[in-house]
Amino acid sequence: MKNKKRCGWLSLVLALCLLLSGCSNTKIVLTTGLASDEVFRIGEVSCHLPEALVYLMNQKGRYENIYGIEMWQHALGEMTMEEYLKNQVLSELAQVKSMVLLAREQEIVLTEEEQSLAGQAAAEYIGTLSREEIGILKVDQESVSQMYKDYCLAFKAYQEITEDVSVEISDDEARIIQLQQIFVPEEHLAQELRRRIEEGEEFGSIAANYSKLTQTTVSMARGEKGGEYEKVAFDLNNEEVSQVFAEDGGYYILKCLSTYLEEESEANKVQVANQQKSERFQGIYSEVMKDTLSEFQEKLWDKIRFSDYEEVQTSSFFEIYHTYFE
Repeated sequence: MKNKKRCGWLSLVLALCLLLSGCSNTKIVLTTGLASDEVFRIGEVSCHLPEALVYLMNQKGRYENIYGIEMWQHALGEMTMEEYLKNQVLSELAQVKSMVLLAREQEIVLTEEEQSLAGQAAAEYIGTLSREEIGILKVDQESVSQMYKDYCLAFKAYQEITEDVSVEISDDEARIIQLQQIFVPEEHLAQELRRRIEEGEEFGSIAANYSKLTQTTVSMARGEKGGEYEKVAFDLNNEEVSQVFAEDGGYYILKCLSTYLEEESEANKVQVANQQKSERFQGIYSEVMKDTLSEFQEKLWDKIRFSDYEEVQTSSFFEIYHTYFE
């Protein structure tokens, strides 16, 4: 059950990253009309600085536990590692708050048990903080409990919205096939190689000697390649060799090694089903968010510096969540 829930949460995060980065209907404005400690607001849902700092300091602590504090001295492209992490945390918080808004629209709420677990998790997390850290972060058990409730509600909203999607994926729709392939720029050479294969020369040997591709043996699912290549590949039977066909500025010959890789195909069924569920979710999310105004107090967030929070060493916020909700 724990692995199932963790995979579900990861699917949610990935889906939201795509949705929020590409949602052109949501109006985002920079503003000074928010409360003094309000980092951003999406619709009627706000994120205040103490919550943002809890997320940021915990992610900072997790990174430092792995890579050491020296990592913040390095650059990542045109931004510092500190700037990169702040952007990542802001994105994660926007995802959570968007889902809280969506949950309200869909009338999705936490059970009494879930609310109780959030309170227990909050009590444990507060117990890990020193008085100095509590004062710097400006949090108490009640505010942390609300953070955990929002985090849980975001996950629950995605689960409930997608769980009623009836998905039946056929073996043919999900099947993974295995091929050998030859690709050459010249049609006359491709036809010559096809003739030699027909006369009995080994396909793999010819592929190794003549094909311009780095891989001569590949596995693929529907939708990965497209065009004439996919049409020809999925029409082949085991051990069947295709005719020469044009694609990608050259000429291919394919040989089917397997029309159905069982283990890979079963795994692909899950992936295809999740994709269909994500599409269902995207439709509902986009409809709710299309006229939603998002406000961001950029100056407040920009002035946060890790050097001002050296006394804060917390890193267990997310681990504690998973111990109670998985």
